Amino acid sequence: MKRLAALAFGVLALTVATAANAQNPHKSGNFGAGLVLGYPHLGASLNYFMSNGTSLQIDPVLILRDNAGDGKDNGSKGFGGRVDLLFWPSTIHSWSSVDLDWYFGPGANVYVTGNGFALGAELPVGIGLAFKKAPIDLNLEAVPLLRLVDSDGVDLRFGIGGALNARYYF
Repeated sequence: MKRLAALAFGVLALTVATAANAQNPHKSGNFGAGLVLGYPHLGASLNYFMSNGTSLQIDPVLILRDNAGDGKDNGSKGFGGRVDLLFWPSTIHSWSSVDLDWYFGPGANVYVTGNGFALGAELPVGIGLAFKKAPIDLNLEAVPLLRLVDSDGVDLRFGIGGALNARYYF
């Protein structure tokens, strides 16, 4: 366990050092607002660059599907959100009109439905296009999730979600 903690700390330290030297991929502004479409969510996507290589993403969302997946309303539609601290280590490739960037970072999520609530941890990993001639980005991310607590108490469950977001920066 100590080795795993030491490895995680080393990776985080290296990432923060790399991210601090990276350039903000969204040159036109530090704050972006737009939409996120994820499974099974739809909502707003807000991203604020605190430094050149670090941003805070907040996605308040509506939950659009039912719990059982049988097409009936089982009371699980609701609302919630995600908060992620994102590190943007480098640009993968740069073309004349767009940069291909990647990011990752720790986060948390909370959801409230007709069936109760759930609180979890997450680690989104994404790839995105930052347009150079327009203050817009498009990102696709995979989001490994670990539910920690729900209405019934401690309930450890692992899952993978995903999201597509588009934001305008100003």
